[in-house]
Amino acid sequence: PRSAGGRVLAEIAKRHGRTPRQVALNFLTRHSCIFTIPKTTHPDRVKENSGGVGWELTADELAAINYAFPPPDHDTPLGMI
Repeated sequence: PRSAGGRVLAEIAKRHGRTPRQVALNFLTRHSCIFTIPKTTHPDRVKENSGGVGWELTADELAAINYAFPPPDHDTPLGMI
């Protein structure tokens, strides 16, 4: 079964005609403290990754993703990154 967060991404993706990965990339690129570096050698995935930018999530969609994937309530030690 898909996680609650996965369902949120899938619902938003369906509304935009995108994939859940594209929604996740779009969401992450909006945070100045997060650098997205999608890596793949498959041409289809490169094309999919490029679809994560150039469109907007609504404020409600951003809030839904933030709620589905809350930040940790503690600092992550640098050695764990």
